Amino acid sequence: MSFPHVRWDDLPAINANQMQQLIMLATGKFGLDNRVLVEHTARNLVELVDAYGTDGPVLVVAGRGNNGSGGLAAARLLAARGRRVWVVPTHEAENYSGTPKEQLEHLRHFERVKVRTSLPKMKFGCIIDAAIGTNLEGPPRGRTLDVITVLNHAQTDCMVISLDTPTGLNVDDGSTPGDVVHATMTLSIALPKVGVRPGGHVGRLFVGDLALPPGLMEALRLPPVELPGFVTEVDAS
Repeated sequence: MSFPHVRWDDLPAINANQMQQLIMLATGKFGLDNRVLVEHTARNLVELVDAYGTDGPVLVVAGRGNNGSGGLAAARLLAARGRRVWVVPTHEAENYSGTPKEQLEHLRHFERVKVRTSLPKMKFGCIIDAAIGTNLEGPPRGRTLDVITVLNHAQTDCMVISLDTPTGLNVDDGSTPGDVVHATMTLSIALPKVGVRPGGHVGRLFVGDLALPPGLMEALRLPPVELPGFVTEVDAS
């Protein structure tokens, strides 16, 4: 499967604060259900897994924020399509709330999904990094730090898709205050992020369409965006 391409310079790039505003406007002023946005994100992740992942189980590492919601929903969609999926939350289940908690609870209805507190020692066809997105606060710590170490070791054997940004990478300036995931590819949600450019820790960069109304971009003082597909690859130049 091939995806359409756009140049980095042809799309507006946003920072973490603008991404927060985008979600608030989408779910507030424009009345879009956050669950719908999560489903769009999950669908786009599954498109990449199907296109580039090899056969075998999929590992999803999911945080307790919106980023984790997308990863958990992708785990459910993949399991519904017959893939075996292992899910490792970065926090204890009782620390999840809202949409991430709902998505985590949905997984108990799928026999093909195994939720574990530690990373299994096995070979995966693909790994989804949905641990920390735009809300990075200092260097990763605890279980998230352990996950980065294991993911970077596994990256030599299988593809790693990071959601919105590789965990540990600051979306505003591309800095890395601590350890960072070395992604094979990164799927930006809605729009590219200022500090998440193709190459380096990011790998190949894709953007996943959320089917947002044009008025939302106008409200953010951004030019109108018409992506050529639900998933679009962003070229450096």
